[in-house]
Amino acid sequence: MAHSQTSKVTVLDGVFSVEQAERGRTVYDTQCAACHGKLLEGVSAPELTGSRFVRRWREGMLDGIYGFIEERMPLGRSPNSKPISDQEYLDLVTFILKSNDFPPGKSDLALENLKTIRFVGKNGPEPVPDGALVITVGCLSQTDGRWILSSAAEPERTRSELSTAPDITASTAQTLGRQVFRLDDLDAVPDFKPDDHKGHKMQAKGYIVRQADANRISLSSMVVLDSVCLP
Repeated sequence: MAHSQTSKVTVLDGVFSVEQAERGRTVYDTQCAACHGKLLEGVSAPELTGSRFVRRWREGMLDGIYGFIEERMPLGRSPNSKPISDQEYLDLVTFILKSNDFPPGKSDLALENLKTIRFVGKNGPEPVPDGALVITVGCLSQTDGRWILSSAAEPERTRSELSTAPDITASTAQTLGRQVFRLDDLDAVPDFKPDDHKGHKMQAKGYIVRQADANRISLSSMVVLDSVCLP
């Protein structure tokens, strides 16, 4: 998934209609309630409302939630089979949003908009939570024997540990920031030799670990974007 640094639309902006969420309720009752509970409280499967649910998904685009449900649910379905249509999966997502008290709007949510709408908490956008799989860009450098990503942009959630062509296109155009991240697990990135890329603009993917003394990224991917690193 390409990250969407320019996206300003969030689930607080009324991105679905009441009628669509009601259609989603019908889908939920027949396909999901047995495991997730009639009130989405969680029975044999996790709850779909509340702070734990929001934390799991916040700061990612809605296509993350949709993709997870569309690829895996309901549990136990036959491989490569889909018991309901893409539109019904989409309506189901809007019912989950409404059940978490996100405001409805006047128009239905469309599939093509999922990648441009950010799922956030009631306080609006915040830094991605500790432990999230993220993507960012910055300048590769070394300080006191440690490799760091300096002048890094605000990290965003991503769905894939490895870089994709759309990721690279978006990262190449992205401006640098003011953050600094220590880089861990460099040996987890095949054939990556940091000495060959010192001072380069890099795209980093991995799991963010927030610490008081030094935020760090446990790497899953590093891609060179430019041989220079300018603002």
